[in-house]
Amino acid sequence: MVKQTRATLSRLPNWRARLAAEMDRQRRDPFAWGSHDCALGLAAGAIEAITGNDMAAEWRGRYTTPLGALRVLRKAGHASFTDFVAAHLPEHDHPDQADIGDIGLVESDGPVGVALCIVDASGVIVMTETGHGRRPRSDMTRAFKVG
Repeated sequence: MVKQTRATLSRLPNWRARLAAEMDRQRRDPFAWGSHDCALGLAAGAIEAITGNDMAAEWRGRYTTPLGALRVLRKAGHASFTDFVAAHLPEHDHPDQADIGDIGLVESDGPVGVALCIVDASGVIVMTETGHGRRPRSDMTRAFKVG
């Protein structure tokens, strides 16, 4: 069962091809806070590919550091990165319910403590300093439905 939240997104008929193309495009872009990080690059790019909805438009370019990202989130009324995601996407009761293209949260050694990931058939795709990386699905602590 998915918990109800504000965002209602629908997957486009060709979402799988669009998601594959977006993941290929992203692999060419280096990590950059505020433009191509786990939220504004990886997750927002996947959500836009799957649904056609750019949920990150108002956030791009508003920060360039992890501290800046947290500051922007707090100004918007979110206590944490996790709270922000939960306020915008419906949450699965358990990460095992996540489907391909859904968004997950994984613990991170980075300065924010968590990172967004994209669920795929064999695990999750994460951002690293050098591009996309992979982790097992079991690393997800929470999962959110995209469309």
